Amino acid sequence: MKVHLIRASGYPLEDFNNVINLLRKHRGSIEFIPSEPIFLPDPDNIKTFEDSSEFEKKEMPRFESHHLNVSEIDDSLSYSFPLEEKVYTWKQLFGICTDFRKENKIPKDDHVMLLTDQSNEHNWFGSYDESLKNYFIQTNHWGYFFGNDLDSRFPIAYEVTAWILRSMMFPGQIETLNALHKAPRGCMMDFCIDKSQIILKMRTGDLCHDCMNILTNRDVNRSQARQLFTIMDGIRENLLFRQRSTLLMENSRMEIRGLSKRIFLTDLGDLEINLNPKERALYLLYLNHPEGIMRSHLVDHKVEIRSYYAMFSQQPSNDLIDEAISRLTDVTDNNMNEVMARIRTKFRQSVGEQQFEDYSIMATPEGTHKIRLNRELIKFIQ
Repeated sequence: MKVHLIRASGYPLEDFNNVINLLRKHRGSIEFIPSEPIFLPDPDNIKTFEDSSEFEKKEMPRFESHHLNVSEIDDSLSYSFPLEEKVYTWKQLFGICTDFRKENKIPKDDHVMLLTDQSNEHNWFGSYDESLKNYFIQTNHWGYFFGNDLDSRFPIAYEVTAWILRSMMFPGQIETLNALHKAPRGCMMDFCIDKSQIILKMRTGDLCHDCMNILTNRDVNRSQARQLFTIMDGIRENLLFRQRSTLLMENSRMEIRGLSKRIFLTDLGDLEINLNPKERALYLLYLNHPEGIMRSHLVDHKVEIRSYYAMFSQQPSNDLIDEAISRLTDVTDNNMNEVMARIRTKFRQSVGEQQFEDYSIMATPEGTHKIRLNRELIKFIQ
């Protein structure tokens, strides 16, 4: 099975790559294929949210069919937020997938999934069309529901995985909607009319007994199902690690990979910390000096930091490389403080407020800067 993941241009590349890394961590017969970014036309529809209650609720879509058992889903609650949002219709989102198929000659049995930072008319996290081959996943607003306690790539990867699994369980869209659970069970098929309830089923990463029977009775590819459950298990384990690490103050292992020295936190779903060349060069310098370096002594390490920067810099000449490092090591220039601040921000966004200082370059009472992460947690892989 091939799953083509389309990145809408408004969804940051760094976040998209982290979702891909998380999905690809557990290899199998399902291949996740990233696309080039696409530019979506502005949506014509406006949705008004009068208060937070409606913003937090899904709406049940209406179909021209008498087979949808809406009595099992309470969609009578209609809330809003003091906010107007442009929203896409589901038809528009699925149409984008259809157009992508035609333009790129995607085989009809392949799955096409649009990841978009634009909201949709029914306020769902994701869905698929009647073909069960075209999907959308909403990538925005996760911070509203979970704050800094949840890295958004986890619920996005969960939605990707869950919708593929649903496509294996049911013959059509109506059958899928009829099987949704009104009351949360911690099952993938919980409707979660209150959108914050999604965290419950992410923590279980499983199907209830009834839904497992549905899957068992379908003629599904067992290898593909196993891979999807493995991904969901990995998401659940990483959620638990993140929660417990805050309580127990456990830090993730770190791997520095390849000639480009890309930085990954392996216990957080292989999360990549995307540092630019100058940030990475400074970070590697401080990793190599656990005792710390005083700001005024940074110039003494100019040769070492230049060697790192030259490895991954896209600068076209040695003169420009020398100029960049001179600014970084000049005690009268604020460039080092700016670079350190960006590094701290990236780790804060990745590991949370409680632990980012363990991974960042931080000032010490002795007047040095250092990375206090236990070096036994760090592994260099060529």
